[in-house]
Amino acid sequence: MTLTRKDVKAAKAEAGSKWRSIDPVLLLVSLALSAFGILAVYVAGTDARQSYAANQAFGFFVGLAGAIPLALIDYRFWQRHLRVIYGLILLLLFAVMVMGVTVGGAQRWVYVGPVQLQPSEFAKLGMVVVLAGYFAEKSVGEHAVFLKALCILAVPALLVFLQPDLGTALVFGAIFFAMSYIAGARLIQLGGLLAAGVAAAVLAVKLKILEEYQVARLTAFMRPDETSEVGYQVAQSKMAIGSGGITGKGLDATTLANLGFLPEDHTDFIFSNLAERVGFVGGIVLILLFFFLVWRILHVATISRDRFGVLIAVGVATIFLFHVFVNVGMTMGIMPVTGIPLPFISYGRSSLVVSVLSLGLLQSVAMHSKAEVSKHPKV
Repeated sequence: MTLTRKDVKAAKAEAGSKWRSIDPVLLLVSLALSAFGILAVYVAGTDARQSYAANQAFGFFVGLAGAIPLALIDYRFWQRHLRVIYGLILLLLFAVMVMGVTVGGAQRWVYVGPVQLQPSEFAKLGMVVVLAGYFAEKSVGEHAVFLKALCILAVPALLVFLQPDLGTALVFGAIFFAMSYIAGARLIQLGGLLAAGVAAAVLAVKLKILEEYQVARLTAFMRPDETSEVGYQVAQSKMAIGSGGITGKGLDATTLANLGFLPEDHTDFIFSNLAERVGFVGGIVLILLFFFLVWRILHVATISRDRFGVLIAVGVATIFLFHVFVNVGMTMGIMPVTGIPLPFISYGRSSLVVSVLSLGLLQSVAMHSKAEVSKHPKV
């Protein structure tokens, strides 16, 4: 088939129309958060901060390189390949169990050539797409459908839990709860899910299924003990946040992180490190950026022309909201220490790549939904 000049012109016009339909607020907020994160990693109190910042910037550009085509591809394309996506998720997670790299007692990473990946990060976005496709086609209020969806999620969640990665396993639970609720699950189903979750947590502690350090992390915020490792981390974190005052000590100031008193200052507790440098004002600016991010993602859900797009947006919003709430709460001692990173801010290339890819997928929902409206305007 030979393309005529008219065909090429039409294709260019269609591509231009798609780019004009991009959500500018979502784009600007994501760029601001990415820049904030690279800066936060650079000023973190670590000797290798330049290397970490360079890696973080590299992760952003890799994510951007994947997000651009992901935005241009019609998001409904992925609804036709749910089994392939689910199979790839399981394959990656099984690869971690078989050939994963162990760091700090957890086996969560695999090498793909020279690049180290954390498959559980990609699994979160993949399961959002899988659940969105399943819920879009089924009546979730039926108990059989609800239980089947729960089983679909349970397999990758269990594989993540066995790494062990309790924090990410909890993210899977939050994704399922929010998406099933929006999809039309009954209150009795959601109530039963919550009750089962609480019962499972109690049994996991009683039967010593959880590792001792996991139990210590989950209970430290209820029984603060500064003599324990977790209690010490939380105490130093709160001290760093408090010492930042209203406007902070400055980006180049000597902080608790520089002095070696704030553990995991560029990953789990990077918010504490940043708050000490930029103060209450800077911390509020960062939280407001996340607020605008989640608000704009939910706006994408409101303009979506189908249930699949709505559920994708809800799932991605849940990931970001859960991560921010738990991570910031953890640094303040009001949430358990679970090791959940702060999106865009905590050091971690896999996390940043997936965050940027998530927003590329959301731009696809926004762009193609607006295109549908322009083609079929309401009379």
